[in-house]
Amino acid sequence: MKLVHRILSVSLIGLVAAAAATSQEKVDPAAPAKADDITLGFKAYVIAEPRFPPDDVRNPVGKKPRNPVDLVTEHGLAPVVAVFSRAIPADANAPLAAVVKKLDTLADDKDYKARRLGTFLVFLSLQNEFRKDPMVDAKTREISQFVVGVKPTKTTIAMAEATETPDGTEQPLVPAQVTAFGIGAEDDLVIVFYYKFTVIKRWKFKVSTPPTEADLTALGDEVAKLLSPKKK
Repeated sequence: MKLVHRILSVSLIGLVAAAAATSQEKVDPAAPAKADDITLGFKAYVIAEPRFPPDDVRNPVGKKPRNPVDLVTEHGLAPVVAVFSRAIPADANAPLAAVVKKLDTLADDKDYKARRLGTFLVFLSLQNEFRKDPMVDAKTREISQFVVGVKPTKTTIAMAEATETPDGTEQPLVPAQVTAFGIGAEDDLVIVFYYKFTVIKRWKFKVSTPPTEADLTALGDEVAKLLSPKKK
């Protein structure tokens, strides 16, 4: 995983540098990344991909072998609302369902579509690497059941490791990609709105205090502030 993260980091840094060159901004290659820069990709196993038909080559669902998709690299320099949840709701009426519906609404807005706004939800439901976690199939079924109830139309739904234990060790570690997104051990749900690999806003919630309608309105306001067409 460390080698993968190193490769992803180099790839993302290259994209950032290319964007800067395009906009004629002067960039010091030796300058450290800002605290809220997205410096790593995020690899996850896609459970539902409503953006593409099942037989589309871009849709990884059902393909063998099951390979992770780097959701950060896939959206590149476009604006993205990324959601990370430790819990998988058993009820389609759970607060997280309202979050998914909000993501779908934002991603389907004609002005935001023109700006290529991307949305994805990752369940941090695995306690070890995908290849070693005995709960992969069970978690996949739980997430698939949630998907059936929520019926996402634009939002990619995936799962990834919350922790992983390297071969030959017994101490579980938090993957670097989780830490890089500012997701702490105490955070049950995290929403990250970022653009060109820079975080615009981050919201954190506990299971006991899930996002409210006001929180989702605040999310929409932040997206509108950045992406809505400027009035002349």
